[in-house]
Amino acid sequence: MDTLDRLIDHNAWANRALLDVARTLSAADLDRVFDIGPGSVRATLTHIVGAMHRWADRIGGRPLRDSIESNPTRPIDDLVAIHDVTATDLASIARRVRDEGRLDELFDVPISGFDAPFRFTRGTAITHVLTHGMHHRAQVRNMLRRLDVAFEPDLDVVEWELHLRGTSRSGD
Repeated sequence: MDTLDRLIDHNAWANRALLDVARTLSAADLDRVFDIGPGSVRATLTHIVGAMHRWADRIGGRPLRDSIESNPTRPIDDLVAIHDVTATDLASIARRVRDEGRLDELFDVPISGFDAPFRFTRGTAITHVLTHGMHHRAQVRNMLRRLDVAFEPDLDVVEWELHLRGTSRSGD
């Protein structure tokens, strides 16, 4: 397993872990507004999955599908289903780009609100979407803490590997 495979698989695992916790929350807790990130657990998880959805299209050279972020009250079970399909799609696209030797290929990304498209490599776009998820997962963890929701593990890549091997951590 190379580094890209680790990042892809860790991202899907960590997102799914938070989505599974979100399934246990009341609607009030899912939508409680915090002064961080997109503002609520539901909105932040939707943003994470929405970014994966958009970037899979961009990296894969496809037209952008409608944003999933337009539904602010999407049920978490629906978001889980969208995540699982999107994570598989993003993984397939990223691995195809890698296997075809196209990680350093430049492409243009039009982003709404900007006159000119951004130009960067497909490898940078893949890295962006995977680290973007990590950033927002930390925000969700903060929200869960504020809601007094106990949650383990830390969801970092070390915890993911330990989970894969069926072992527990013996210290930090």
